[in-house]
Amino acid sequence: MRKANAACWMVAGLMAGAACVMGEAGPKAGGGTNGGASGAAPGPATMAKMTLENYAKTRSAAILDAAQESGDFAAASAAGEKLFDQVVAWGTSQNLDAFREAAYTRRLTGQLAKGGADKALLKYLRANDNVARTLAFLMDASEDPKGVYAILGKLREKDGEKLDKYATLAAAVCVVHDRPFMRGINENTCKSPDAVEIFDFYVKNEGAMLFGIKAVPAELLIYVVDTTASIEDMNWALKKYAKDEMVGRHFFDIKYDYEHLRKMTPKKVTKAGYTLPNILQYGGVCADQAYYAMSVGKSIGVPTAYATGSSGAVGHAWVGFLQAQAGRGVWNFNVGRYEEYRGVKGNVMDPQLKRSVPDSYVSLLAELIGTKANDRQNTVALTDAAVRLRAGVAAEALDVEITNGRRVVRDAGVDGQLELLELGLRQNPGYPRGWFAVRDLAKDGKLTLAHKIRWSEVLMKLCGGKYPDFALAVLVPMIETVEDVKEQNKLWNGAFTMFQSRADLAAEIRMRNARMHEAAGNTNAAGLCYMNVIEKFANAGPFVLEALRGAEKLLAGDEAKILVLYDSTWSKVRKPQEMAGPFMQQSNWYRVGKIYASKLKTAGKTDLAAKVEAALGDDAAS
Repeated sequence: MRKANAACWMVAGLMAGAACVMGEAGPKAGGGTNGGASGAAPGPATMAKMTLENYAKTRSAAILDAAQESGDFAAASAAGEKLFDQVVAWGTSQNLDAFREAAYTRRLTGQLAKGGADKALLKYLRANDNVARTLAFLMDASEDPKGVYAILGKLREKDGEKLDKYATLAAAVCVVHDRPFMRGINENTCKSPDAVEIFDFYVKNEGAMLFGIKAVPAELLIYVVDTTASIEDMNWALKKYAKDEMVGRHFFDIKYDYEHLRKMTPKKVTKAGYTLPNILQYGGVCADQAYYAMSVGKSIGVPTAYATGSSGAVGHAWVGFLQAQAGRGVWNFNVGRYEEYRGVKGNVMDPQLKRSVPDSYVSLLAELIGTKANDRQNTVALTDAAVRLRAGVAAEALDVEITNGRRVVRDAGVDGQLELLELGLRQNPGYPRGWFAVRDLAKDGKLTLAHKIRWSEVLMKLCGGKYPDFALAVLVPMIETVEDVKEQNKLWNGAFTMFQSRADLAAEIRMRNARMHEAAGNTNAAGLCYMNVIEKFANAGPFVLEALRGAEKLLAGDEAKILVLYDSTWSKVRKPQEMAGPFMQQSNWYRVGKIYASKLKTAGKTDLAAKVEAALGDDAAS
């Protein structure tokens, strides 16, 4: 990426005939298009002086005033872009209010222009600043504002006077229900209630919600309002489970429908009608267990997520939920799933963007509990600034003297972007998009080794201890893009040390380390990594099966050693105590034993193979 300097930043201003000189405390410019007089630039004695915060606030008000008067949102959006670029160019860590104000103006005007808004909507938003800002900062650039603001319009018709008071709730409802929202739970399709009904349910029952409503950030409330249970079912669940702090355990309230499993007959609950009371009465499979626990959580105000993953050929579903623990929030994806699927990475649907994301991304959102709206919005604004900077956009000249801005225009290269990202993430580490911007720089080969070492330290300090799954997800591309094998190996070993208290993450790191060595032709080093997983992490998740395949390949057909390898591994893997048939067969113990028995047969050791199959159970016999 090219490095930008003051000249490149000032292209637009120079084209407009502006002159720019640097003052002691910030830029001095004249003749721009930001509201100053036309003609020659005023001299230092006559140039207006103000802080960058006051400049951003004044320009923002003028842009919105003009839009409200004319209804020309395209012009307002262009002016908002220019204002934001100016703050990006000259703002410092002392100008957070300016970044936030300029980002809000840019986001709001851009959304209104794209969404075909009218002057009445802008008037309402300016009179209800809390909901306006919450929604503007929550909305993603990939969303269609027209649908989002259409839901806001429906809420305004019925509850217009309540929206500013319940700003996070209103914003969450708008971005989740901007289009029809539904879930497919195997053969059943569950559709959400009307958006206004959902909003009214939570307002009416605010006092009964486990975490309340008004103080919960919208980024977490999207995992509450994405309910697909009927209002009747939600009232039933609220009456039965209000204030329950461990909703994941209700996964196991649902008895397993073994008749459906054995005979593949329609499930009893499907025939009876897919409601929460019927699921509880008739039972179901893991998908229904997860759906029930998830829906109960949403009914009592607990953020929950329906997670899916696979271990081998069979998929599985479980539930994640926000739990209060030791004075902070934490997402729990373990209580509501079968033990043999712990260590399996899951995916959940992001209810705002309607796309699948790793459950580790959701885990980070627990950091938002107790944060201030301004801090969250600062992080969004600074991330916007870094992304904008990466595009290499030129800033226009200012027509005032800024008394507290930068002395030198911000570098548009990687260092300038990282400066903004770190400043933002230190305001609120629980903003995944900020970390993804760093990750993407690494993936694109923009970060030096020094950058990666520095950012691995920042990552671990700000969120690695509390959110190791997420931290590793960001760290992996930083390490994998290091071209020197020796340096990459050092980083994998360092990561292994950092995450060794989490067996599943440590095993994943060793597997990635092994693949690196194998790709580089270092077969002995790869073999040591595979064996480390087999010997130390046989019960840490599905990794042992891949490690066995890797180790077997490196043994180059030595059948005697391969049999010893499988025999040793099978003895290390724990046998599940009690488990439904399909889940038993997905356990490491069963799958390793099945492969071992097959290899014994191939080697002519039929008696030993029969003993292994007998230990596996009648279903294993062949």
